[in-house]
Amino acid sequence: MRRRLRFFPNRGVLLILWFLAAIGGLVLTGISAWAAGRGRLAAWIGVSGAVLGSAFGIVASGRVLLGGTAPSLHLHWPLPLASFSIVIDPLSAFFLLPTFALSVLAAIYGFGYMKSAGGGASAGRSWLWFNLLVASMAMVIAARNGVLFLVAWELMTIASYFLVTTHD
Repeated sequence: MRRRLRFFPNRGVLLILWFLAAIGGLVLTGISAWAAGRGRLAAWIGVSGAVLGSAFGIVASGRVLLGGTAPSLHLHWPLPLASFSIVIDPLSAFFLLPTFALSVLAAIYGFGYMKSAGGGASAGRSWLWFNLLVASMAMVIAARNGVLFLVAWELMTIASYFLVTTHD
């Protein structure tokens, strides 16, 4: 009798993939909203990307909190003294969960606010900076290398600055 080998990835690998999907989804939909430019299409792309990306992050951090496993990813990064090292341990998941949950609420509120405030001219830019802000906040929490932490921190400050000054 012949056995078939099946590939079932480690649970930690799946959780890291969910987290990376959240970050990648936020960044890609932010760039797509910016490319769409003005109006309702940019707003719909931005808000749907923020909600879906944050939902992926909620699933990843919630599973870590419920399961207790701490998934990690360590990749070589060509910067001096740097590596792309992220870990979602229970403490990180504890802070990622409200970060993503509040980002969903802020995105939904921001969608209505931008529509009622007549912010169609800068909708794409607003959603680009909002989605980058959420992604960089999550990376600050998950970073396990000093250089990666500083890069994520600086992206977070730049994104928040441009998000606040979008209408100016």
